[in-house]
Amino acid sequence: MPKPLDPPLSLDALCQEAVNKAARTGQPVLVCHALPWAGGDPLAVLEASSGPEPFRFYWERPKDGFALAAGGEAMGFSAGGADRFAVLAAQMEQVLGEAVGSQPAGGVSGLEGPFGVGGFSFFPDVDRDQWPGYDPARMVVPRWAVCRQGNQAMAMVCQSARPGDDPAGLADQARQAVGGLGRTLAASAISGPDRTETAPMATRRLDDLEGHRHWLEMVRAALTRIKSGELEKVVLARTVELTSHGDFSPFAVLRELRSAYPNCFTFFVDPGGGAQFLGASPERLARFTPEDGGGVTIRLGALAGTAPRGEEPDADALLGSRLLASGKEIHEHRIVVDAILRAVEPLGCRVETPSSPRLIKLNNVQHLYTPITLRADSPVSILDVVARLHPTPAVGGVPAGKAGGFILAHERFDRGWYASPIGWINGGGRGEFAVALRAGIIRSGGVRLFTGAGIVADSDPEGEYFETQLKLQPLLGAFHHD
Repeated sequence: MPKPLDPPLSLDALCQEAVNKAARTGQPVLVCHALPWAGGDPLAVLEASSGPEPFRFYWERPKDGFALAAGGEAMGFSAGGADRFAVLAAQMEQVLGEAVGSQPAGGVSGLEGPFGVGGFSFFPDVDRDQWPGYDPARMVVPRWAVCRQGNQAMAMVCQSARPGDDPAGLADQARQAVGGLGRTLAASAISGPDRTETAPMATRRLDDLEGHRHWLEMVRAALTRIKSGELEKVVLARTVELTSHGDFSPFAVLRELRSAYPNCFTFFVDPGGGAQFLGASPERLARFTPEDGGGVTIRLGALAGTAPRGEEPDADALLGSRLLASGKEIHEHRIVVDAILRAVEPLGCRVETPSSPRLIKLNNVQHLYTPITLRADSPVSILDVVARLHPTPAVGGVPAGKAGGFILAHERFDRGWYASPIGWINGGGRGEFAVALRAGIIRSGGVRLFTGAGIVADSDPEGEYFETQLKLQPLLGAFHHD
């Protein structure tokens, strides 16, 4: 595991150390300066950041009290193909481990030093026409970031030192970056987190291509494959297109999502290609917490099986009890749990998981959920685990290869980063990824929203269509669609 960052040094000393290390290794070295921050709303900071950034990122789960916003690119990593997880893991482990920097007293636990933010595509390649600016794998160490965990908060600026760079010039650039971030923080505090603006109303709604009819045909084709034994489960997705009188405000949408769905991971990523990906996912893929002695705790979750919420408590409880007793939904859920356990078995971790699922209740739907905890006595690569898990049967299917082939043959759009890992990692073995669900991509003049449902032997095509409609409601509501 990379050694902890050195005690705080001056900017000049930090930059000198980074340039010296770059000269010894012949490789760029990250130099990061962490700053105390009185705290505020990271989303407001991102909105107040001036000028177009080559990369912007936001992550918050209000229930956890954790939020971060980041912009710019001190160092970026991209990869494609089936080995994109391993390629990025190798690149980032070295760079984050060699970084130099300072850490203020009272900093945010888990972000001690530089960290990377970003995500991956569902399949090894991406259609750039549908997903402009999105690589199959993209993680960025941001130029600036602000983080909040409960009552703790911090800010950070990062840059890249290369062999032969002038340390004094790098220090001056860092001072300018600190000054610019300070002005942004001041502007965000003036504007405040509770703006009242709303996203523009959508004027049109278009289902994906053949819409309802095409969905029924896909599900029936999947059921035929399941009956023949070729597939056990496949998760199919559809899209809805919204257009508006003007541009959609991603910040207004994000504020509504985090307010309405505090148990979800509200996320936003803009790689600078003219399209912005955002959503509020109920599904954690993996959370890593290093333990004393060199071990690590890995928290996973299986989320599959859906029912609507009831308007009254008694009706809601009845719907929940029916979900817990549904043979079809329990079977679909068990497929996901078993596949996750098989995927992580080679790691040799101790596994803790309950024998039966519980309910997770969101505003408009409730899901079956099984928490899974892994405990390892030695460090485990975050991206290795993410690669082993993706795609889980909650978003792909079983067998994974055949389910993926069916999806490619029948869905008439590119999933891009939808239903894929998105999150953050640091050099100390800590990080968190969610599955990018309940999501949409904003492009000029409109937004494409994604939704899906798991198809198993007992699935009813009309019932699964109704489930996708339920899952669309959070985003449709956030975009103020009538």
